[in-house]
Amino acid sequence: MFEAACDILAAAVIVYDKNDCLVFASRQVLRYFPIPADTLKAGTRLRDVLGAIFDSGVRYGIPPEQRHKAVNREEWISNRISAHWREQYDAVERLGRDRWIHFRKRRLPNGYNVTTLVDVSEQKKQEEQWRSDLERIALTEEILETLPSPVIIKDRSLAYIAANRAFCAIYDVNADGVLGRTVWDLADAENAERIERSDRAVLETGEPFSVPEHVIRADGSDLYVLTRKYRIGAPGHHALVTVMEDVSALVAGDKAVSDDEDAFLRVPGGFVEAQNCFDPVHDAERRLLLDQMNPEELRALSGKRVLIATPNPRIEEILVGEFKARGADCCAVRSVGEHDAFLALAARQGLALDAVVIDANMPDHEAIIDNGRGIATRVIAPDGIGPDFMRGLVEQHELLSENQSPLGDIVTPVSLTDDWYIATDISTMLPGAVGDIEVLVAEDNQINQFVFSQILEGMGISHRIAENGEEAVMLWRKHQPRLVLMDISMPVMNGIDAAMEIRAAEKLTGTHTPIVAVTAQALNVDMQNCMDAGMDDYITKPVSPDMIEAIYRRYAIPQPEKSVA
Repeated sequence: MFEAACDILAAAVIVYDKNDCLVFASRQVLRYFPIPADTLKAGTRLRDVLGAIFDSGVRYGIPPEQRHKAVNREEWISNRISAHWREQYDAVERLGRDRWIHFRKRRLPNGYNVTTLVDVSEQKKQEEQWRSDLERIALTEEILETLPSPVIIKDRSLAYIAANRAFCAIYDVNADGVLGRTVWDLADAENAERIERSDRAVLETGEPFSVPEHVIRADGSDLYVLTRKYRIGAPGHHALVTVMEDVSALVAGDKAVSDDEDAFLRVPGGFVEAQNCFDPVHDAERRLLLDQMNPEELRALSGKRVLIATPNPRIEEILVGEFKARGADCCAVRSVGEHDAFLALAARQGLALDAVVIDANMPDHEAIIDNGRGIATRVIAPDGIGPDFMRGLVEQHELLSENQSPLGDIVTPVSLTDDWYIATDISTMLPGAVGDIEVLVAEDNQINQFVFSQILEGMGISHRIAENGEEAVMLWRKHQPRLVLMDISMPVMNGIDAAMEIRAAEKLTGTHTPIVAVTAQALNVDMQNCMDAGMDDYITKPVSPDMIEAIYRRYAIPQPEKSVA
């Protein structure tokens, strides 16, 4: 039965008495040591067994740094016997190149010694493989982090799973602000749709994709890149790698290039707008200009030569970029004199223009409407676009008091997922009539966001999700919800600071929005901090439908007034 148990456990067992004579040895021992079978007979001395193991060429128990040295037979046997006489001894020894044995020895109170040997080669190989993989991953991450070109990796659902330092620098965020999100969180809808379309094409077909792109960094500077996309991984586990080669110096002319190198800059349509840090003011200006032209005119620009006449550098930048993105060969002039000189030079070179777009604010622009050359002209009236565009927009819709907005800074940065908007004066509205959503949830964890959404949708409650405290304050200003569920620990701005900012704004309006803290654990210090910040209550994670319903009924549903008969 002992032999059968050893076979089942795949372990070798050796038992010695208090005189170091062999009592029992399972046949599994011969799997580990190539010694004669009669050596394992009962009564054999431990010294003789160890001598046979040494003579077979096995030298376990020797430190790696001493394995290349000559080993004295008697000294090795003495060291092994001393290990057997310890009360307990555990060690993993390497018997061969790819074989590891776990020795476990126990000296019982009656003097008997029980030794077990278990082959842990597969476990050690896995550990070494894991260690090697971790080292390789760390090296790969270090390489990616030091690359000057932005590199990102997306999974099959096109969510970011890796982003190096150069890519994060575009948005002035750390990797945690990018990972787990999609391009819809980082770019405006039009560009996000275009980018996702090419991403899916690469994932589905495996065909590499490249495009020259113009990116606007968070600091407002321009970044020109050649974006290349590749599919990697095995079927069913594909990922998308995007490499953005910075060619800003070449585009700006700061770096000399040969004819071969310059070829990639001469692309049809020029650099397209890419995953830009969405600028609502720039987008408003762009829409204001494009809305003055018919969609048919914009679609017909491909392959046309178009001249833009405007003294406004901002208009020039927007229209030249938009027209080139639609396939037009486009440039600009800033005065009537430049316009006439340009047309004269084009005529001498035999180049025919298809259209001239004229800024109505350019002095003496009437003189070039009828150019006498048969070139179609289009007049636009882009009033206010330029450095004072935002100021003029705010003044036009000014609803603030003489001193300060009742809700603080009315021009609040908008979430990348929100449309740009102009806030209205809510101080003249009744608190109960202000909100257009019932519950605002501030939660950065995607799983918890999904849980909250499922619960609130199941209850038929309109809601919005904010991913950090700063976005929560912004959405509160915009939507004025009936109830705020505020996670305490969030990036950018935590829940405590967000609640304090909301309460400070409410002091100017006389309103009060119930704010309920959502915490991972109900510690007294956390609860006190929440109350000090002006929160009304708290709940702990994980949340449940009953918990949310109780909080909603308590704070969001108006309570009927009681009368005394």
